[in-house]
Amino acid sequence: MAKQNIFKKQLPLILVAATGILLATIYFVYRGITRNKCDSVFEQTADRVGGSLEVIKIKGSLILGQEKVQELTEGSQKVALHLKTCCIAQQGGNMNGEQFQSCISGAKDYETKIAQVATSINEAQAAEQQGNTQLAQQKTEQARQYASAATTTEKSLGEMTKTLSAAVPVKAGAEQEANDTILQANTAEMGTNIAGAIALGDVDFFQFQYRDAKNRRDIVTVHLENKSATLQPSMALYSEDKSEARGWSGPNAAGANWDFSFSAEPGKKYFVAVSSYYGRTSGNYILSVVPQKAYDQYEPNDDASTATVIKFGQSAEANIMDGPDTDWYRLSGVNGNTVSVHLENQSTTLQPSIRVLNADKSEARGWDYPNAPGADLTFSFPTTPGQEYFLEVSSYYGRTVGKYKVSTH
Repeated sequence: MAKQNIFKKQLPLILVAATGILLATIYFVYRGITRNKCDSVFEQTADRVGGSLEVIKIKGSLILGQEKVQELTEGSQKVALHLKTCCIAQQGGNMNGEQFQSCISGAKDYETKIAQVATSINEAQAAEQQGNTQLAQQKTEQARQYASAATTTEKSLGEMTKTLSAAVPVKAGAEQEANDTILQANTAEMGTNIAGAIALGDVDFFQFQYRDAKNRRDIVTVHLENKSATLQPSMALYSEDKSEARGWSGPNAAGANWDFSFSAEPGKKYFVAVSSYYGRTSGNYILSVVPQKAYDQYEPNDDASTATVIKFGQSAEANIMDGPDTDWYRLSGVNGNTVSVHLENQSTTLQPSIRVLNADKSEARGWDYPNAPGADLTFSFPTTPGQEYFLEVSSYYGRTVGKYKVSTH
């Protein structure tokens, strides 16, 4: 009798616990089903496009150009990811059935256009071999039109997936699912290591904000350390407005590491996407996004208002960090009618370029530059004693980087 009373008293607690376990089980089963279904959507889309894409990659360079072939290659993977994003959003209640059907229709339209590109390329080559130049030209133009239409469709799908979810933070140095879309990106700090895992068809998004106390730009290196022998990683970079800043890229082999660098603006947010090549491999990884402190001691001095003051006869050692980098110096203490400027190139890569401006920022002397990277630069310009001048140092058309030492006498 005592045991029955105890059981009756504990029955409500037992029921609560059992209900909790049941709900948790249902949730994880549902999440697994949802995830598997959406992964399957990704894989099926990538596979259906794969055959046509191989034709384009092998035969399309002469007809479309290598840049367009690369754009279609990247676009095909993005379409599969867009469709997976729509699937996850629809399962999570963030997209209605009509919107999801629009995603599916867009993906099918893209698949059709990619198939049409491949067919037109085959037909153009066949006509060329038969000596039918007019038909070959017609099919070539057709392939180009289908390729442009495919790119437009991919971008429309990308726009559709931009407003679907909210970001969640990284916890204890590990990714937090679901982070399969850019709006679900895990937020993380630069300079930390993040452990993650890629399943078949999976993609992980991470959001980082570059901060610098002195408001300096910097070079940031993204590094993926492969922790498996199976994963063939692929990564992409997106800007704060979620537009693609650097397309998908990765190593040619499973098990390999991968890294790339980009120029970061103070206060700006950046998104890094991690996946596998066409979603066909899986494995663990560690991701790091690290500022390199590549700026020189005078930064920021990218315009006249932040120009570094140097006196006549002094020198300054600095570097052109990246293509957009420009170093401004305000030259004071001029006491003669001529000033000679000498730039000692301390690299084999920099092709420097310098121009001189008056104190009112009007041009006193146009751009001077040597004919080759690694070369020094020397020139003179007329001056008025007591007047100040600006020296603007950059690289020739923003195409090279490297260290230098500039001096006046």
